[in-house]
Amino acid sequence: MALFSLIMVLLAERMRLVADTFQFEAWFKWYRGLMFDDQALRSPGKMLVALALPALLVAIVQSWLVGVWFGVLHLALWILVGLLLFGHAPLRQRFRQYLDAARRGDTQSCFNHADSLDESSAIQAASLEEMGKRMGQLSAWLNYRFYAAVALYYVLLGPAMATLYCTVRAYHDHFAAQDLRRPLVGPVMKLLDWVPVRIVSLGFALSGHFSKAAPVLVPKVLDPMADPRTMITEVALAAEEVPETSGEPLCVQPTLALLKLAKRNFILLLVLVSLLTIFGVIH
Repeated sequence: MALFSLIMVLLAERMRLVADTFQFEAWFKWYRGLMFDDQALRSPGKMLVALALPALLVAIVQSWLVGVWFGVLHLALWILVGLLLFGHAPLRQRFRQYLDAARRGDTQSCFNHADSLDESSAIQAASLEEMGKRMGQLSAWLNYRFYAAVALYYVLLGPAMATLYCTVRAYHDHFAAQDLRRPLVGPVMKLLDWVPVRIVSLGFALSGHFSKAAPVLVPKVLDPMADPRTMITEVALAAEEVPETSGEPLCVQPTLALLKLAKRNFILLLVLVSLLTIFGVIH
C-alpha cells in the first residue's frame, strides 16, 4: 500500500492534477488561521497541540478505516494525505521563475526569486556563479525537506508521521521567516530530521561521486549534533561535479547539476522502497 500510494501521489503531483486549494501551503495558512496565533504559541502546551493535532487526527481516522470496504477507504486516506503533503506547486513555480530569470540575465530578479525560495536565509553571493552554487545547494535542501524526508516518513511510518513532519517543518519555516522564537519547534525539527537526513545524505553520495562525498559524509554522519542543512548541502556539493560548459549561464549550471543529483537520489529512494516492499519489509 505504501509504495502504490506514493507512486500515485507523485504521478498526480507531477501531472499537476492537484487543485491550488489542496496545496500544502494553502492548507497550512488555513490551519494557522484556525489554531492559535503566533503570540499564543509562546505557550509550550499550545505549541505542542498545534504541532501534534493534524497527525493525531490522521492517525485516528486511519485506525477507523482499517479493514473498511476491503481497505479501499484506508487506501483513499493514504492517497489524499499524500496529495496534500506532496503538493507544493507554489514552490515549484518560484523555482522555475528563478531559472527563467537567470537564463534572461535578470540579476535582480534572480536574487528576489532566490530569497522567496528560502525566506529563512537570504541568499547572498559575491557573483552569479557563486549564487548558482548556493542555489544548487538550496535545491538539494528543498528536495530533501519537501520530498525525500516526507517520502521516508510516509512509506516507513505512515501518513500520520509524515503529517507530523510536515506540520513541524511548516511552523519552523514560518517562525524563521518572521524571526520569532517559539518553544519545541526547533528541537522537534532536529529530532525528526536526525535519521532521514543521514539516509538522504548517503543517497547523495551513492548517486554521485562516492569517493569525493565520503570524506564529507562520514564525519557528519558520526556527529550526532551535525546541522541537517549543512550535511545535505555539503554532501550534495561534494557528490556532484558541475559541468564547465553545458550551454547554460554560469548562475544556472551548478543549480541544474545539483537538481539532477537530487532527482537521481529520489529515484534511488523509490528503488529501495520497491525492494523493501518486494521482500515484505514494507506493506
